[in-house]
Amino acid sequence: MGNARWSVFSVRHLETDLWIAVDRGDKKDAAEFALQRVAYYRKVLDAHIREHPEFSSSLEPLPLVSEIHPLAEGMYRAASAAGTGPMSAVAGAFAEFICRDLLDEFVFSEVVVENGGDIFLKLESPAVISVFAGDSPLSGKIGVTVKPSDSPLSICCSSATIGHSFSMGEADACMIACRSGALADAYATAFCNMTINSGIISSLADKALGIPDIMSVVIIKDDIVGLGGSLEFVFRDS
Repeated sequence: MGNARWSVFSVRHLETDLWIAVDRGDKKDAAEFALQRVAYYRKVLDAHIREHPEFSSSLEPLPLVSEIHPLAEGMYRAASAAGTGPMSAVAGAFAEFICRDLLDEFVFSEVVVENGGDIFLKLESPAVISVFAGDSPLSGKIGVTVKPSDSPLSICCSSATIGHSFSMGEADACMIACRSGALADAYATAFCNMTINSGIISSLADKALGIPDIMSVVIIKDDIVGLGGSLEFVFRDS
């Protein structure tokens, strides 16, 4: 993303560390606004967790609580769809809400928000997102082309070998694309958890593509990959 197309900045608040790219406008104003929104959504979640502590610790779906903020509601619903705990959707949900807030507040034509490997973006021309898979020989060699007609879109990635997030699987990378940031994040976690060996990767990719909300999938373990979906793939030899 380091090119003339984008103006890039970072926003950090507590555990949230966002990388944001916008096409034009005042980067400083956008950064200050994004920081305010991150702080606001963090307060929303903290308040909900004080009333419902299980929201932050459960590894399984929880019953939906009534009369709550749309951010938390989306996380409940995503967890229920994917069979995970609500916090599996937090990074993707934050990325989407911040992206949409920036689009609503400013005159940007394009916004990309990355939150710990989970991306939500709105584009006016195509962009390629490559899949980082740690020490796998396939890391960085597979990408998806996101066209304007594909966006707004969320592309989220979960890994059992990269970062500090808890995973019950063995995937080097599990990338899921959905319209919803919360759904993409929760499904990425779920299918990463299911990847217990490389022999089931193809069947897991087929299973993911049988879910209507999932537009594309890439699952990588070592030198094995399973992929498919409506997004155009890009392959690099080196």
